[in-house]
Amino acid sequence: MSESGLLPTPARWRALLAFGLGLVLPGGLRRRLYSLVLGYRIHPRATLGRAYIQVGALDLAAHSRIGHLSVIRNIDRVVLGEYARIGTFNWMYGFPGRSERHFETEHERASELIMEPHSSITSRHIVDCTNRVTIGTLSTVAGFYSQILTHGIDYKTNRQTSRPVTIGRSCLIGSRAIIVKGAVVPDGAVVAAGSTFRGRPEQTHSLYSGVPAVPVRQLDANLPYFVRNHGPVD
Repeated sequence: MSESGLLPTPARWRALLAFGLGLVLPGGLRRRLYSLVLGYRIHPRATLGRAYIQVGALDLAAHSRIGHLSVIRNIDRVVLGEYARIGTFNWMYGFPGRSERHFETEHERASELIMEPHSSITSRHIVDCTNRVTIGTLSTVAGFYSQILTHGIDYKTNRQTSRPVTIGRSCLIGSRAIIVKGAVVPDGAVVAAGSTFRGRPEQTHSLYSGVPAVPVRQLDANLPYFVRNHGPVD
C-alpha cells in the first residue's frame, strides 16, 4: 500500500496475464484468478466477464456484474454494490491519485468509480474517472455512447483540472448524453439523449434536455421507473 493509503495499480503484464487466461477460463475460475493475481475482492456470487481490468482495488459485491470486453484501467478504486452492473464494450479509465504529473494541487481528488446497489452502465460508454464518479442506487446510464467526464483543460489557467461527477438515485441517462466535470445529477432526473448536463440543478424527477440541459418537464415521482426496487430494466 502506498503512503496515500491507495493500493498500487497492478503492473500491466499482470493484468494482461489475467485477461489472457481469463478468456479461456469459466467464470468461477476467472474470479479466483483475478483475486489471486491482481488482489481483487470478488464475491462468489458476482459475475466477472472476460474484461481487462487494471485498477488499484476492485470490490464486487454479491450479484454484481462486469460484462465481456469492457476495459477498466488506471483507476485507484472501483466498487460495485449488490446487483450493480457494467455491461459490455465499455471504456473506463482514470489518473491514479498518487501521480505527481498533473492535478498536484487537487489534494482531495480520488480516482474512483463507485456504483451503488442496483445501478447500471449498459454498453459502449466512456467513463473518465480522473476524479470520483458516483452512480446512485437504481440509476441507469442507458443506451449507447454516453460520456462521463471528470477532467479537462481550464483555458483560464491553462491547466488540466478535475472535479467529481455524482449521479443521484433513480436517474436515467439517455444515449449519447455527456455529463461534464463537477456535475451533480439530482435524484429522479431523466437526461434526454444527446444532451449535455452540467452544474448542480436541484429540480428532482424532471426531464432535462438540451445543450446545456435544462429541466423541460416535471415527472411524476410515482412512475414505475422511480419506484422500482430492482435495478436492471428488462
